[in-house]
Amino acid sequence: MENQVEKSTRGGKREGAGRKKTTSKRYGFNAPKEIEMILEGVSDKTAYIIQAIQEKFDREKG
Repeated sequence: MENQVEKSTRGGKREGAGRKKTTSKRYGFNAPKEIEMILEGVSDKTAYIIQAIQEKFDREKG
């Protein structure tokens, strides 16, 4: 008998497996009660917060 290594079909890297790469960074913060009440009434919180930050940045830059 020869010493042959059989390739296992178990485990290893699979094409398409794992998390997809993203260009965004996740942030978390504690919102005071007043801000919580505002955000609870918004359907897309992420878009709302991004727009608010961008507008504040543009005002301060300009």
